[in-house]
Amino acid sequence: MAFHWFTHPRAWLYGSLCLVLLLIIACGSAQESPASPSEPAGAGATSDQSVSEVAGISAEKAPAPAAQRQPSTGMTGGESGSVSGSEAMAQPTAVPAPTAAPPAVETRSVTRLEYAIGAVANESNRPWAGSRQAYVLFDPILEYAIGVDGKSSAYVPELATRWEANEDLSEWTFYLREGVQFHNGWGELTADDFLHTAGILTRPDSRLGTPRYFIGGRDDDGNPLATPDQYFRKVDDHTFTIVFHGPDGNPATTFDAEFVMSNASSEMGPWSRDFWNSAGGAEAVYSCGEGDAACLASLEAKEKNLDDNGLQGTASYQYVEIVPAEHFIIEKTPGRHWTQDAADVAAEDPDFEEVRIFWVREDASRYAALLAGEAHMADLPLDLQKDAASQGKKLIRSQFTANNFFVFFGGMYLSDDPKDIESYDASVPWAETPWAGSEPPQPGEAGFETNGWKVRRAMNKAINREELLDQLYKGIGELMYVGYYHPTHYGWDDTWPERYEEAYKYNPDEARQLLAEVGYSEENPVKVTVQSYVSPGEAELPQAMEAIANYWQQVGIEVEIEDLDGATVRQRYRGREMQHRVWPNIIIYFPLEYGNVSGFTSTFGRSNHYQDNWVNRKSFEWRNATDFDERDALAREWGNYAFESYMTMPLFWFPHTVVVDPSVVSDWVYPGSTVPRGGHLHSVTAAAQ
Repeated sequence: MAFHWFTHPRAWLYGSLCLVLLLIIACGSAQESPASPSEPAGAGATSDQSVSEVAGISAEKAPAPAAQRQPSTGMTGGESGSVSGSEAMAQPTAVPAPTAAPPAVETRSVTRLEYAIGAVANESNRPWAGSRQAYVLFDPILEYAIGVDGKSSAYVPELATRWEANEDLSEWTFYLREGVQFHNGWGELTADDFLHTAGILTRPDSRLGTPRYFIGGRDDDGNPLATPDQYFRKVDDHTFTIVFHGPDGNPATTFDAEFVMSNASSEMGPWSRDFWNSAGGAEAVYSCGEGDAACLASLEAKEKNLDDNGLQGTASYQYVEIVPAEHFIIEKTPGRHWTQDAADVAAEDPDFEEVRIFWVREDASRYAALLAGEAHMADLPLDLQKDAASQGKKLIRSQFTANNFFVFFGGMYLSDDPKDIESYDASVPWAETPWAGSEPPQPGEAGFETNGWKVRRAMNKAINREELLDQLYKGIGELMYVGYYHPTHYGWDDTWPERYEEAYKYNPDEARQLLAEVGYSEENPVKVTVQSYVSPGEAELPQAMEAIANYWQQVGIEVEIEDLDGATVRQRYRGREMQHRVWPNIIIYFPLEYGNVSGFTSTFGRSNHYQDNWVNRKSFEWRNATDFDERDALAREWGNYAFESYMTMPLFWFPHTVVVDPSVVSDWVYPGSTVPRGGHLHSVTAAAQ
């Protein structure tokens, strides 16, 4: 990727600017007072003035994430413009308004908006073959049954005018609006297109998270436990029902249906079935049996057509081209977009005729492109955001604190699942001895505080979160106490902030003592390999991991940092290849069940971040609980188990921020609570009107 980019003539300009930036940073550093010995390496020294203050944004209170939206049993969604939910849930708080108007700038009109982001893992026109990072490419051209309001983050009507659930929330029915047209004349959107999309997402080789909601899981031979005729029921051309399934293959309660079917998840955006069938025969084939030559030839033709021509969606931007390792281009959909004639949605009429999203892995190079005018928007880490603000650039923040940042312990394959048994490595310092045929002891019980538990506690206690929070997210971030949990989630325990002081707060002396208790020393250190990588919307991730590595080294842990691409990290954790490794994760405000039960913990998920027999049993109970109070209690029990066992290394919550050239872009109202983070690209407002 880097070689391809540097063959571009503009690289000479970017390279020169990078050298200038380095000189500026070096000169500035020489004038500052020396950093204190406890200052984390890689975090970057900052003054007492926060990024928010430089940008003229009040840092009095960071924006809260949208409340977790839980439907009441049997309630209908969409009829009043948003989904019915629990009135007891906290309401979202918008970003504080700027304290002062930014200085006037001379505006300029551009036809193509240039947006520089970090590298995309698995960039592809094939939605089932990519990762969530790749949905930054699909989101601008696809729409969803349910939308996410840019200001409130509430679920709102989009392709569906309304939706409803049965009594146990296992079946959800969606009523599509009529007359919505696909790009490039591929006809009207119907229920068949949603069936087509679901069929694609549940292919045997799908890398996505949504399929497990539909099929429940797969048998030992890889066959889905539920087939399309079981999880998708077409009522008529504009009505369909999704039946969600649990890990046993039976219909299961799904409080996350709106997330799965919305812009928040970004996976179930329908694209034209007729377009797919236009190559390789009219049959909507998605996978083939071994040795079926005719099927394979048809499938190959369909996939090549998709590679060459892109997804045919319904949004106000449409696909133009993708050049791997370089860029992705979309253009404004010709004619009048359907939203302009609908009374229940906001009208979309993008200000820019084209948008080019291009990948630049290096932070300094993205910044150089912004300063050179080659980029009009850029994802930048906090230290460069501050410098950009001082140079007259504008910081635009997501409406909600949607990003959560924590670190996983690799090698935690502790369940009786045959794949876990095969992958378990007893030499991993922080891994327990699996409890074969039984569940692990619970907090407070004999045997709970194992040697692995002490190492995990030590690695957590060695991290100075307060200092790192100040360095990375001063004025806009907040501490996380349990991975994924925020006070607006159900299952929140009010005692966690107080208990954090003893359980997690920085104490290097205790960390050293714990390591010594289990036999680690300067001559026999804990050894850990940090998997560091860059992906869109996560620019500060490498800085944070370098700082954490420095903290660990100060208590005698031997650290090696591997700079990788996101696809390699994903491949390793999916393949249970994270023994002796840790890796960071910055991800959006997911529903709890989606993140914990169906995502990162339990063998029901595919990420293989943490598994043991207790979480497997609890995940089954959680997935099948129909009573909200029961789910709330299960979520709190799960959170306390994660808190006490040091299942992960929880760090921070913070909003997503993009830096823009104010002469080209005046504003961008986006929630930040969708998978691409920078969703709602159609709402970027041009400075020149």
